[in-house]
Amino acid sequence: MNAGEEKLLHRELLELRAILEHIEALLEERLIGIEELLPDEVDAIREYEDDKRRER
Repeated sequence: MNAGEEKLLHRELLELRAILEHIEALLEERLIGIEELLPDEVDAIREYEDDKRRER
């Protein structure tokens, strides 16, 4: 592998790393970003759990 190919490979790896970091940030925002449930979400979860208990 010559120096030109190494530079190209290095540049492509840096671009790939930037893309992966962006994907990681998006995942963290989606999965971890929600801190507190809205009141209607709490009610919906409570209703769902009650329905599940009644079916058993």
